[in-house]
Amino acid sequence: MCSLNRYVAFEGIDACGKTTQTKLFYEYLIHTGKDVFLTKEPGDTATGKKIRNIILQDNIDDKAALLLFLADRVLTINKIKDKLKNSYVVSDRSLYSTIAYQSYGSGIDLNLIEQFNQFATGGLKPDVVFYIDISINVMYERLSNFDKMEDKGEEFFNRVRDGYLKMADRYDNIYKIDGMQNKKDVFRDIVEIWNNL
Repeated sequence: MCSLNRYVAFEGIDACGKTTQTKLFYEYLIHTGKDVFLTKEPGDTATGKKIRNIILQDNIDDKAALLLFLADRVLTINKIKDKLKNSYVVSDRSLYSTIAYQSYGSGIDLNLIEQFNQFATGGLKPDVVFYIDISINVMYERLSNFDKMEDKGEEFFNRVRDGYLKMADRYDNIYKIDGMQNKKDVFRDIVEIWNNL
């Protein structure tokens, strides 16, 4: 099977609507007759769920969190590589989350993170990334409960969002979507971009 545009990821800061749009897009591809595998990072394997719980519940430092995210990525990427042989893959988050959160957000060296991502993925990255952009104020309006990651403060999330915006300018596989719209209009924009690829 042709691998062109078969691995699709959704990215954005917390509460941007990416999980909703990931599921809508998955259902859209199913409806169009595609065989599709739905996944997420972190936490899509049994071990990954444990890693996710450690990251979100325990008080660990940024370097330890980075290595745990990467461990989860290895497990998830192995599943993705297998599924890409015969299916499309739609993922809620990907390696770009680590760049945004751990490098731009937490200040860990970008080159180091890119090397780690290369090691963890074996060079596999999403063919298409839909980055759903919202303001930090809207993020806080939408969040009701805060986990360890979401409780890092406004300055942290401003850096994360800035990282996503820089990546959207830097990488030609990342498409920026206005997440301030209602979810129906966000999805319309995603499908329009997809159908014109």
